[in-house]
Amino acid sequence: MERIKFDVVTVGAGVIGLSIAKALAKNGLKVAVIDRDEKERHASYKAGGMLGAQNEFSNDTPLFQLAQISRTHFKPLRDELLEDTGIDIQYSGTGLIKMADSGEDSGILRKQFRFLNSHNEKVKRLSNDDVRNMSNDFIAPNDHFAMHIPGDGQVNANKYTRALTESAVNHGVTRISHTEVRSIHHTGQSYRLSTSRGDIAAAKVIITAGAWSHELLEPFGIRSFITGVKGEVMLLGHPDVQLEDTLFMTNGCYIIPKRKNRFLIGATSLFNDFSTGFTENGGQWLWAETLKRIPMLEDAEVLMKSSGIRPYTPDETPVMDEVRDGLFVVGGHYRNGILLSPITGELMSGWIMTNRRPRILEEFTIERMKTHAMHHQ
Repeated sequence: MERIKFDVVTVGAGVIGLSIAKALAKNGLKVAVIDRDEKERHASYKAGGMLGAQNEFSNDTPLFQLAQISRTHFKPLRDELLEDTGIDIQYSGTGLIKMADSGEDSGILRKQFRFLNSHNEKVKRLSNDDVRNMSNDFIAPNDHFAMHIPGDGQVNANKYTRALTESAVNHGVTRISHTEVRSIHHTGQSYRLSTSRGDIAAAKVIITAGAWSHELLEPFGIRSFITGVKGEVMLLGHPDVQLEDTLFMTNGCYIIPKRKNRFLIGATSLFNDFSTGFTENGGQWLWAETLKRIPMLEDAEVLMKSSGIRPYTPDETPVMDEVRDGLFVVGGHYRNGILLSPITGELMSGWIMTNRRPRILEEFTIERMKTHAMHHQ
């Protein structure tokens, strides 16, 4: 590969890297996205696709505000991507039923309900009868606290990632696939990326390598605080089970209704686990939780078993920061990567083009992670 000069290179082709690259290219910059494209590594393709702008939050924080804004992007983004690529990302804005898994979790969920209801009065507490009625008797209530969160819809994450990839390329992004970035070097006014297929030069670099970001930052003496959480999912099919709303349990189990009577079941959370493949223990847990919630899925057809590595920070808040002049790290979106990808692309591209950090991103620094680590030692 020849030495090529780009305005910006993003390292990592998940939805975060793609969203930033596409936004930059639409504004006239020469942009490349590099990825090693290893199977079982792409969290974006394996995600549930939930747009949990309310489901994940119990406090009014900058991240909650970003989530609210980003969710509004998906309906117009669906139309844009369909026109641009012909891929339907299967956006749905129906909503989500959230149920406590235990009496202890009921107290936590009641607190979250009070917060969400104060921001959106359409968030409603559900009785057992409400749960049965909303789910056409398919969901079995468990006598713990439950609520309905309207608008926290979903997309098909696999189709969304593929559509973003095609759209980015259509807008001029150079996609450099099956290429590993081995190191990054600051050379005066630019950066040199040493890859498995030669060197690439860029004025600015954005590391969006998810759980592997630390590998590229450590040579700069920078600790990213981003690690990996392995998540396993199953796709089931059952012609007689019909749901509109996602079911989300406080123990992390979710059942997301997809098209054609399919249900995405997830997800295990195996911290600091970078292994590939689907484990027997993970499958047993997913099956047990599924049958507790929707017994009729017992004879469902298993259409797919898969896993991915989600990027995680200890305070479950992303890092979006410029760690050296022209060197950015954006990652740690954990369960909200799909949801936050549009607003992340918009804000980070604006920052890179203007050299001014958006005010709402002031709290997403690596420095704040150092303080968090000290307080939890």
